[in-house]
Amino acid sequence: MSNTFTWKTKFKSIIIVDGELFANEYKLNISLTPHTASLKEQTEYFERLKNLFEQVFANTITTWRDEPLYHTLKKSTTNRFIELPKPPYDQIMAAVCFCKANSILDSKIVINNIELSSWQGDGITYKVDKDSKELILLDRPDWFSAKFSKFDPWWLRADTATYDQELDKGIYTGHFSWNNQEIPVDKKHEYHAKIFEFQPKVLDGGKNKHKDK
Repeated sequence: MSNTFTWKTKFKSIIIVDGELFANEYKLNISLTPHTASLKEQTEYFERLKNLFEQVFANTITTWRDEPLYHTLKKSTTNRFIELPKPPYDQIMAAVCFCKANSILDSKIVINNIELSSWQGDGITYKVDKDSKELILLDRPDWFSAKFSKFDPWWLRADTATYDQELDKGIYTGHFSWNNQEIPVDKKHEYHAKIFEFQPKVLDGGKNKHKDK
């Protein structure tokens, strides 16, 4: 029988609420269960999980697609963003963190639940697991255009994207890459040529896998 562990972490992200920017820090208590007997794999995928929160999510701006200021900042700055399917309430962030964490772990480690609170959250802690109703709030059938409708949103994919952007050659897959995976970026795209034309920063953790969508 697999052992279950808990791990605490935190990350800082500015949130946009009604056109204003607010400093915020998220604190997470994560229950996880390894499902691989290989200690090497356990270590690699735990490092991937750590990097998700400590590097990929950290020092970002959290918003949602219908926020006008988000689109202004996306055009005029080089910030990294976390784009939520609903306004940036803590229960939405908790659900997104739960889904993204499980997605990047390839079932080698399973996230049983995540407890999340934030500095802006009035002392409330939200707990999300696979049966939580908060997961229904992430459903956005209109997230992609018809051309890309078969793709999962970023929180259900194993790449390092924290928002979704349709490019000429496909969808944006993240500012970072896991190990030596190269992430294709269309340099002709106005925003991303400016920000992501360099080799994506490589993060440790996980295997180098090539999956066709």
